[in-house]
Amino acid sequence: MGLAGKVFVSVIVIVAASLIVGYFIIRSLRLPIKVYLPPLVFANTGNMGLPLLLFAFGTEGFKVGILFMVSMTVLHYSLGIMILSFDKSPFELLKLPLLYSAIAGILLGVSDWTLPAYLERALSLLGEASIPTMIFSLGYKLSEVSISQFKKSLAFGGMRIGMGFILGIGIAKLFHINGLASNVVVIESSMPPAVFNFVLAEKYNQDPKTVASIILVGTIISVVTTPVIIYYVLK
Repeated sequence: MGLAGKVFVSVIVIVAASLIVGYFIIRSLRLPIKVYLPPLVFANTGNMGLPLLLFAFGTEGFKVGILFMVSMTVLHYSLGIMILSFDKSPFELLKLPLLYSAIAGILLGVSDWTLPAYLERALSLLGEASIPTMIFSLGYKLSEVSISQFKKSLAFGGMRIGMGFILGIGIAKLFHINGLASNVVVIESSMPPAVFNFVLAEKYNQDPKTVASIILVGTIISVVTTPVIIYYVLK
């Protein structure tokens, strides 16, 4: 299995493990699954993870990070939407074009097919612009939210990071992912909850205020944990 395949399988296993552990934790606390499970499972591997990887590991780390992020995106825009809409239309996830673009990205990444030079150059320029755009969108979204139910937000924001860190290390060893790729898997797995969890919670009316609070507190926690995790993988 090549690197792209290992990364994709790693993301599937990490998400599956997070779903199982998170489900039982949330059920034991008698909290609504649709509200608390997505931010516990789906991490901010894009507009937070990718800039960090570019800073810490340069272009090579960034490329591996894209594989991880796209894999997570496919699961978030499919499994994540199914969690929120399983009692509604079964075709809900097919309405989102982002799912198709993420699948196309994975197919291009694992195949030997190359784009024409003019198209590749244009997409590369857009890709370079995406990093500052991601950082801006993250800040803009977080500026709109406030903290509610602080203890629960702290617990679930912290669990997302802590559980992801442990799973990232375990999965990297399980699939013999070494070196730079291992560092990327651990860091991406340890990101706080994805901002898109708030967008979906708002769309499906699943207590977006609480979800936004978990995202905000988790992101604040990551200000402390991320440098520690980067130091851990680089030492």
